[in-house]
Amino acid sequence: MARRENVRGASHSFACYTSARPEEVWDALTSASRTPAYLYGLAAHSAWEADAAITAVHESHARLTGHVLCARPGERLSYLLQAEPTDPPTYLTWLIRPRPSGCTITLVIDEPETRDTTEDAEDTWLPVLAALQRLLTEAGQDQDHPGQPNAPA
Repeated sequence: MARRENVRGASHSFACYTSARPEEVWDALTSASRTPAYLYGLAAHSAWEADAAITAVHESHARLTGHVLCARPGERLSYLLQAEPTDPPTYLTWLIRPRPSGCTITLVIDEPETRDTTEDAEDTWLPVLAALQRLLTEAGQDQDHPGQPNAPA
């Protein structure tokens, strides 16, 4: 019998609030024209339904591939991504919870074959969540004042 090494992975969760509606969050998560604004320049292309392939490209070159695990518009989007087929997968789950004047977005990152520290995860994923929140805020300002440039932050 082959001996299996006990690989302990990492799981991290981060959340933010936005005044955007759940359908606006869903659009930002699934629109290849919007994902580069928060996903390190990666345009994520997919049909965004269970088992659909995902290709994340940067400057016309595929950087990550994967597939959708769960897609419930306005509620939950789960998928896995890998740089190469032999690389350990990273599982991302975006949870969208409606609130009275917007919603809470929770990002759960599971890396079953990686032992990232909390600091590593924060350094990688907090900027993603902050950039998504900024994108949604700017889009909301555009809707509040069509045709006017956004006020400086």
